[in-house]
Amino acid sequence: MERELLISTGSGIRVCALSGEVRRQAALEGAGTLCASQDQLLCACGDGREIFRLDRQTLMPQALYPGGPGVCGLCLSEDGAHLYILCGEADSVMMLDARSGQPLMINRVGCNPQQMALEGDTLAIAGGESGCVHLLSARTLRSELCLSMPGPVYSAAMGQGRIYALCLTPSLDSLLVTVQPGGEMRSLALSGMPGCLLLREKLLLAATQRRLFAASADGGRVLWQSTAPGRTRRLMAADGRLFACEMLGERLFVCDALGGRWRPLLAQVREMTIG
Repeated sequence: MERELLISTGSGIRVCALSGEVRRQAALEGAGTLCASQDQLLCACGDGREIFRLDRQTLMPQALYPGGPGVCGLCLSEDGAHLYILCGEADSVMMLDARSGQPLMINRVGCNPQQMALEGDTLAIAGGESGCVHLLSARTLRSELCLSMPGPVYSAAMGQGRIYALCLTPSLDSLLVTVQPGGEMRSLALSGMPGCLLLREKLLLAATQRRLFAASADGGRVLWQSTAPGRTRRLMAADGRLFACEMLGERLFVCDALGGRWRPLLAQVREMTIG
């Protein structure tokens, strides 16, 4: 299946080609955080207390699931069986049966958690004001490890046995913390308030306020930096291009090459994913 941009606008859903061409759309009041698989699209509406499951091709609603206050992240398990819902205002993460919507597990994670990332059987959650990265079992949501960080954590990522955290410093800049497989921590100071992380091949990309940094996978050094649009909520890669969802102006930008120039692609973008 050709990869597509899946976008929520606050009042609806759009499915677009990677060029930005709108292929199909549907009204969905309050559409916000979303995630997708090959055949389904899940979207939190309003403040997140409702999760709609839509058919990926027709965008027709198929089911309505319970959500929670302040949903800021949705994620499907690798086999598509489970849906994880991160509720920032409830300081918790829930696991639902992705087909029936039946609630299965819930666990408390941090204070106003911000983002989550799934790698294998581990769910990593940026714990927000608690200044921790929480590692949970993706099967049971049981806490496996809580890593203390030097400040509020806005984004977390995992890969190659390492755990990454993008933290806010007292000077309102960013600190990239990398936890090595043996437990050693490395820190890199970055300018600008934290946005999000993306692990891409042998590079770790860190988006901050108006900057994009590429760090070595071991977190030891910054390889290059460039300008970036606003403050990026979501950073994703597809077909050699980077896509950035800018949270303040709710716009989607694309960059055709790493370190290249960003250009606006779509407006009225509350959230996006690529599927």
